[in-house]
Amino acid sequence: MNTVYLDCSSGVSGDMLLSSLSHALEEWRGPGCGFDFLEKELTRLGLDGFGLKWSDKRIAGISTKHVDVLQTREQPLRHYTDLCRIIEASALGGRAGERSVQALRLLGLAEGKVHGVDLEQVHFHEIGAVDTLADICGSMLLLDALEADKVVCSPVDLGSGFVDCAHGKMPVPAPACAELAKGLITFGSDCHMERATPTGLAILRIVADYFGSLPLGTLLGVGYGSGGRSSDEQPTYVRAMVLENVAEG
Repeated sequence: MNTVYLDCSSGVSGDMLLSSLSHALEEWRGPGCGFDFLEKELTRLGLDGFGLKWSDKRIAGISTKHVDVLQTREQPLRHYTDLCRIIEASALGGRAGERSVQALRLLGLAEGKVHGVDLEQVHFHEIGAVDTLADICGSMLLLDALEADKVVCSPVDLGSGFVDCAHGKMPVPAPACAELAKGLITFGSDCHMERATPTGLAILRIVADYFGSLPLGTLLGVGYGSGGRSSDEQPTYVRAMVLENVAEG
């Protein structure tokens, strides 16, 4: 079994995790074993009307992978319970399925608490719901494909400044992010932008065994995943590193 180290020192989001883990799997197992694997596995959700678009994105001179979740047909408004049913009714079983439901529940509870509504009333707008499912379920599937017995995470950059939300301008971290960051080792950099998203933080809450520096071990593969707001001016990406023979303690 392997250890996966997630370097979130410049932030974390669902798409950054999805891209970095897919890239790491390609680097370890070879071409076709990461991106093609993910697209095939996500069909197990039985969810029509979406696809993945992969691209290379150069961030401050570093070549990274980026993925967009594309809507191929109109999607209905879905609530938390709808998304849970999709996962539970799918062929996504075992640890990946269980972890996906757990992360989705954390995300729903945080949004519900922030907005003062019951968990069952929390809704995800159109493609946002599909995007959330792809990010969460895909990350859990990829960690299993990487044979990750343990996940170690760096301290997470939450960012700073203000972010424009549907309900107005809010200080970073926004309320849902602050709620989901509980229990994680975090810091705020002087970047004047949001560097962690609720989905990314919810995934870390479920998969991270502990926080610290890169452990001693044999490095098998490294993947770089950038987000939609990553740029030369704001060089944000997650670096996923796969190791074996990691020293205990």
